[in-house]
Amino acid sequence: MRILNVINVRWFNATAWYAVSLSSALCAKGHDVAVLGLPGTPPVLKAQGVGLETFEADINKSNPFSFIANLGAMDKLFMSFEPDVVICHRGEFYPYFAYRRITKQKFRLYRVRGDIRPPKPGRLNRAFHNKCTDAIITSGQFIKQQYMDILGTPEAGINVIHCGVDTSVFKPLSFSRIKIRDEFNIKEEDFLVGIVGRFDPIKGHENLIKAVSKLYSNGIKNIKLMIAGFDAVSSSSDIEKMINDNGIKDITIMTGKREDIADIYNALDVCVVSSLGSEAICRVGMEAMACGVPLITSDTGVLPEISKNIYPKDDWEALAELIVNHDKSTKVYSLEDFTEQVETIISKKND
Repeated sequence: MRILNVINVRWFNATAWYAVSLSSALCAKGHDVAVLGLPGTPPVLKAQGVGLETFEADINKSNPFSFIANLGAMDKLFMSFEPDVVICHRGEFYPYFAYRRITKQKFRLYRVRGDIRPPKPGRLNRAFHNKCTDAIITSGQFIKQQYMDILGTPEAGINVIHCGVDTSVFKPLSFSRIKIRDEFNIKEEDFLVGIVGRFDPIKGHENLIKAVSKLYSNGIKNIKLMIAGFDAVSSSSDIEKMINDNGIKDITIMTGKREDIADIYNALDVCVVSSLGSEAICRVGMEAMACGVPLITSDTGVLPEISKNIYPKDDWEALAELIVNHDKSTKVYSLEDFTEQVETIISKKND
């Protein structure tokens, strides 16, 4: 199949990761895949980096002159690439593809949604998704429910497919565990709790720090906390202040931003996703479990769908209890399984 993935995202967030991963994996399975994105943006550069053909157009602009110019650019794209399948990962410019789908019907159209924000209500949006789209794919059950509640989309037209990770990279590695623990002087008998991700209040670092502090104060002296991340909305100094205020400076390691993130996961005894919101996809949780590391999560977004250890997002004391007593089993979400599920859906031709 000739597949056009429309990834009109300005930064490389979870939605873009989901989309580029899918594009690359479909290409590896022998499909002719191209990516349409915004000029010079990280998703386009990532797609180019894995050898995908790319097209660039600023299709998120809503002013009339840009819209008309983009219509011409899209006509040229369709003439040159001639896709059998178009997969849209954002709502901007989606009406164009929906209209083209029902007026020319030379390709199949799929709407993929991995966004915490609900779809916009309204007759037009309902028509675009329910009448002009071959199928909808969501990254979580909760997003599927939003479509059913807000747009009245039939359940049969929505497919929930959790993303997957590259299990050739993210896998259990005993050497990685030894390497990282040696680097940071962590003993094998130490119980290492970890969190991975950007520094942002939405990620709930403070709740995890409070939970670890409570356990340490209660006599669990072999507990250590590893924080792997980078400055975003919050800074490293903000995180350090939380650590100092909770009295766990001596048992906390801040790694900074790491490229060897699979090694970091392997060093952990448990990985925590303590988010207070967002998490429509949860790449971190899937990567950690693929490395054989138990996962503890809050109850926001898609997290209850992929985790066996769930606590109310604002209840750091419940988080502390789970750190001590949690289900150590893991589930692997592989990129291969993810791609096969999507491939099955987009291969279906509606009569």
